[in-house]
Amino acid sequence: MYPNDEAKSLLLVEDNPADAELTAAVLEGADVTFEILTASSLQEALRLLGEEEIDAVVLDLNLPDSQGLDTLKRLRARHHDVAIVVVSGANPPGLRGGVLAEGAQDFIWKNEPDANFLARCILYAVERHRAQEAHRSVRQLLDANPDAMIVVDGGGIVRYINKAAEELLYEGSNLIGEWLGFSSGERLTEIQVLTGDKPRTCEMKVADIEWGGQRATLAAIRDVTENRLLAEQVRAAQKMEAIGVLAGGVAHDFNNLLVVIMGNLEFLREDIEDEEQQLMLSRIETATERARTLTRQLLAMSRRQPSRPVVVRPNDLLIKSYTMLRPSFPKDIELVFIPAEEIWNIRIDPSEFDQILMNLAFNAKHALPHGGRVQVDLANETFGETVSSLAPGQYVRVRVSDNGTGIAPDHLAKIFEPFFSTKVAGTGTGLGLAICQGIARKAGGDIVVTSEIGVGSSFSVLIPRSLDAVTTLESHSELPQIVGDETVLVVEDDAAVAGSIMQALQMRGFRTIHVDDGEKATRVLTDASETIHLVLSDVVMPRMGGVELARWLARNRPDMKVVLATGYADNVDALRAENNPLHEFLFKPFAPTDLIATVRRMLDR
Repeated sequence: MYPNDEAKSLLLVEDNPADAELTAAVLEGADVTFEILTASSLQEALRLLGEEEIDAVVLDLNLPDSQGLDTLKRLRARHHDVAIVVVSGANPPGLRGGVLAEGAQDFIWKNEPDANFLARCILYAVERHRAQEAHRSVRQLLDANPDAMIVVDGGGIVRYINKAAEELLYEGSNLIGEWLGFSSGERLTEIQVLTGDKPRTCEMKVADIEWGGQRATLAAIRDVTENRLLAEQVRAAQKMEAIGVLAGGVAHDFNNLLVVIMGNLEFLREDIEDEEQQLMLSRIETATERARTLTRQLLAMSRRQPSRPVVVRPNDLLIKSYTMLRPSFPKDIELVFIPAEEIWNIRIDPSEFDQILMNLAFNAKHALPHGGRVQVDLANETFGETVSSLAPGQYVRVRVSDNGTGIAPDHLAKIFEPFFSTKVAGTGTGLGLAICQGIARKAGGDIVVTSEIGVGSSFSVLIPRSLDAVTTLESHSELPQIVGDETVLVVEDDAAVAGSIMQALQMRGFRTIHVDDGEKATRVLTDASETIHLVLSDVVMPRMGGVELARWLARNRPDMKVVLATGYADNVDALRAENNPLHEFLFKPFAPTDLIATVRRMLDR
């Protein structure tokens, strides 16, 4: 039984006509059919191979235009995709080995074959050649595969390793001939591959295959380190978004409560003269400020905290922060601030910059239970490649470093998660670093951390460089004395908040009208019997909210001035982007003095 008994196209290359006829006659008696073409020279053979589809070549090495092994070499150089059987009238020592080494499938002495023997040699040569070509194609596919590919034979000896595997395993080519056992059967396994000092997370799939006609095992290894990191970043972003939504909902209600508390606290201060009662009010005020700070921390952590970014000199902010921080550090901790010469400007909310420095500095202080050193320094940095989540570019680096206890490696990946803390219960909220990262990213930057147990930690805050001039900030030291007599339409669905706002306005001489949603406000504003000078509206309300009301006013009462009160920034971001000079924004929780100052400023605009 032959490997394949369909008719084969055969090229017989022989310069002796008698030998050619004899070989053709022998093949006619075989049990398989051959379609035979003949050529008497190498050039004629090359021409026919270029014009016809040939399965095999029976080649005499000594031709008029070529002699010996050179004949085989020249033919193989032009047509390596065809099986070749060399037939020779002589069989000197070494000829057979040389012929096979040059790529021929077989070597036959002219005087020994009968019809079926010669036919069998040709057919097996064709099948071997096809198998070799298929094997070569498989190798080319594996070589081009971006995954690491390793083939081991039935005895566990490595027979092949592709370029991707060499790169993943560094000197992987040295594995050829070494034992490397894999269990058989198709399945997916996660493995850790040590490349240099850092392990790479990989997925390995093992399958039984045939390699070179023998049973073998193929291990396909895919490096999924970056994919896992990206997936982790996506999960973290989704987690932050969920917390942000929760924080926003809590902040809205909490801020409304604080507006009422802060407003009535200020009213009581004006009416009460007793020292002991004033002290009680001060304690309430301190607790209220702590509550307001906690709300802002929640919003900053979720990046919903209203920001007022301006262009600043980092050195100026650094000096100011040092003045605030120095008194809170014990004498056994050396606090060192190092400004930088020719530092670039940055765009950030100054209060948020202070918040980052304070959080990082206090964390460093807690890492020094027995004293030590905390250093804050500035530097300009230019990155030509991606760093953390940051694109290449120019950044100002604010680094806070300490020589304290350091952070455990298994904690480093979690330190920016909200509510994660290594401090003793009751000494920290677990929000500090999440807040810092949220502020940095909101400013277009990020935080990079390095730490070593027993050596200390370094937190580098990277903020993009601003090419704009430093912003000049206005002073409002005289605002508490402001009064007015204009009419303000207060649109607020929370009765307690509305009452507090109206009382603050009325105490300064303003007249007020109250409605509890935007639709009612449009009806009042349409009524010509009442002259309204300004609309003060909450943003989140049933039926029609503050943003929709502001846009209705822009269409129907384009001269009307509007102040929108909100708990977090993304409620009004789109409206702020419109840069309407008749729109102003008041961020909750606010004190009555802030409310009056904003209203007066808008009325005078």
